[in-house]
Amino acid sequence: MTPDARTLVVVADGHRARLLEQARIDGPLHDRPEWLPGMREHHEHEGPTHIVHAGDVRDRAEKAFLRTLGKKLDDLICRQSFDQVILVAPPRALGHLRGSLSSPVARKVVGSDPHERVDATIITLQEVVHAARHARAA
Repeated sequence: MTPDARTLVVVADGHRARLLEQARIDGPLHDRPEWLPGMREHHEHEGPTHIVHAGDVRDRAEKAFLRTLGKKLDDLICRQSFDQVILVAPPRALGHLRGSLSSPVARKVVGSDPHERVDATIITLQEVVHAARHARAA
């Protein structure tokens, strides 16, 4: 494990995302909201319930949001030269997010945490990132 590896931490759910940078392994995390221009909270639009089931609408909205996020990550990881990626999202969103990553980005994923943590503090996220990184190494 290279201590100077630069890591992108992606924290998401089905409609919000947060990106954080870790300049070196187990170093401090820094929120980078400027890396998500145009990514607004995505809310499902209710249609008539007899035509579209609300769960189907929510699922499609979540998948669309995470596909868009995956595309943005491809570009960001290339532009910013990240060595590693850690994903943090609830289980279903984590699966959709993993499925939206390109092969080069997917190969950089070194750990994940299957929990809802978009509103977590930096201190909590640092503990989560440390645990996710070292769980994979163990």
